[in-house]
Amino acid sequence: WVLHGNFCYHVIDSPTLKQSDARTICQNLGGDLVIIRSGDENNFTRDLVRSKETGESWGAWIGLHKKTNGLFYWIDDTPLAGHYSAWASGEPNYVYHKCVHTVIRKEGKWNDNTCNLPKSSSSNAPIVLCQQKYI
Repeated sequence: WVLHGNFCYHVIDSPTLKQSDARTICQNLGGDLVIIRSGDENNFTRDLVRSKETGESWGAWIGLHKKTNGLFYWIDDTPLAGHYSAWASGEPNYVYHKCVHTVIRKEGKWNDNTCNLPKSSSSNAPIVLCQQKYI
């Protein structure tokens, strides 16, 4: 775990096909998927993921998902609207893409994607980025 601001972060450098599996991994470690609240935090997490061998390809899952109302919410139920966001150019771009990961080769910007990637993507799937409040 690495301290930054009021939170600690942990990267598991293992491609993970499902956002839900990434979240379970984080919860089993006492945290949850990352919620990114500022440009500073986005840059910090980008650099943290970039430092891992497999992070360069698909980045990391973050705790942002689209609800049935078509809007994005963080895992703590905070709506994305009206708060910091770092979408890559042209994103979000697919109605059926409900989950989000960072794209390191696009400077840590965000990409919407399916929540369950096909097994053929196993070597190119996002890695796991966990966060927990510093006590």
